[in-house]
Amino acid sequence: MHACAIWTLQTILHLLMRPGPACMMQLTSIMEEESSKVGLFVNPDMYKVMTTSTWYDRMDIQAAGIDLEAVSDFCYFGSYISYKGSCEKDVTVRTGKAAAVFGKMRGVWKSSKISLRVKVRLYESVTLSTFLYSAESWPLTATSLKQLDGAHHRWQKSILTVSWKNKITNQEVRARIKQHSIASTHDERRLRWPGRVLRMDHQHILQQALHWEVQGFKRGPGRSRTNWRGVVKKDLQKWDSPGRRQRWQLSTDQNGVGV
Repeated sequence: MHACAIWTLQTILHLLMRPGPACMMQLTSIMEEESSKVGLFVNPDMYKVMTTSTWYDRMDIQAAGIDLEAVSDFCYFGSYISYKGSCEKDVTVRTGKAAAVFGKMRGVWKSSKISLRVKVRLYESVTLSTFLYSAESWPLTATSLKQLDGAHHRWQKSILTVSWKNKITNQEVRARIKQHSIASTHDERRLRWPGRVLRMDHQHILQQALHWEVQGFKRGPGRSRTNWRGVVKKDLQKWDSPGRRQRWQLSTDQNGVGV
């Protein structure tokens, strides 16, 4: 790697470790300068500023001489990133998009000429894939999980043409449709990615990012927020039984590993 590129990378990493608007402004200037060398130019309309803490010294961040918009969350590759690190908005958006997809196929669900097996396969490939897009990175809370579970069971009952008046439990609905709960399905998907990362070489960038911690960081008083790493540890504790661990191994095609 060129010496100038190495110096720039080291400077960026150093600035990222120093919070504050002055460092952010300097980082933006470096990015503009380096991008212009290869014919790339910054579009200020596509840039947003999001912080995870309050800046006491007010200073607007600029790109191409224009102040960038400060937001509390933004959409990146179809997923919403929040300044709190939560996934509430992403869960709400995904539920809405999956509901729209499910509604467009209402004729399929009501058709008596299509078997239940085909309907379930369509539901899993179309609706469920939209519903759980990027769910591997969600630090789900009990409230968000309840929201996902409610939508999942509502769609399953619609496929079976079961009304709330029939007073059929969710467990019986899942048994008829031969599907697991959304919590179990989500846990399986979430453990699939760290299982692959943890089997990589220790020098791999993903391995380093997974275990990386900010030196000298001290969390403030109060209960800690739900984060992805903590949720994965709880998942592994729930799956720490011979039957469940074997199922996880089959889903990842490798032996289970701890975080």
